[in-house]
Amino acid sequence: MSCATADELALIRMIDAERYADPQALCAPYCRQTLIWSDWETDVSKAMYEMLRTLENVLRCAISARLSAHYGRDDWWDAPRLRLTYGTVSKIEEAEEKLTRAGVPLTPTAIQREVSLGFWVSLVGRGDDYETQLWRPMKAGFPGYRGRREPLYRRLNHLRLLRNKVAHQDRIGGRDLPADRQSVLMAIGYVSEAVARRVEAADTAMPLLLANRPGVCAHREGGGS
Repeated sequence: MSCATADELALIRMIDAERYADPQALCAPYCRQTLIWSDWETDVSKAMYEMLRTLENVLRCAISARLSAHYGRDDWWDAPRLRLTYGTVSKIEEAEEKLTRAGVPLTPTAIQREVSLGFWVSLVGRGDDYETQLWRPMKAGFPGYRGRREPLYRRLNHLRLLRNKVAHQDRIGGRDLPADRQSVLMAIGYVSEAVARRVEAADTAMPLLLANRPGVCAHREGGGS
């Protein structure tokens, strides 16, 4: 039987709090502890999103600067000798359509700010000979990285998937969050160690949240207080 009151039960159902809880910590599917888990999950997602937002910004700035210099134009994606995949071109076109509907001038800067993290990650991918066309001219934008393109792509794509989970309000509390946090900091550090140090120093929320993860409902047999 649930420990939740009638009002708490209604609230749990209204905000779908059950999806964020560790089932092993509950006395019943609609346990009052789900509200604590839901609040904690919201705070953890906020803290992770702030770090991922910085990652997206540094990737955009680093990649766009290198490709603009290499292809001799700010709208480097329109360079005649550059062959982009259909998916990459589609993301640019979607960004242009959104900006047009919003009445925003289609400047290169506006377009690059409109595309998503997934766009920048895809440029590090295999693509249509992206190794030669994109990675070689852009890799100097990752001074903290020593390695091949593919491992970097896998790390960035892993973080893209994490970012999507945060954006879509999926539960991330069951993940290895300390490892995720370190992975974001490492990826930022590939572009700028100074930015990575600044982000780590500013992120006081995540360590505190990880140290105060919700516990087991007191009404669950064998649970704590």
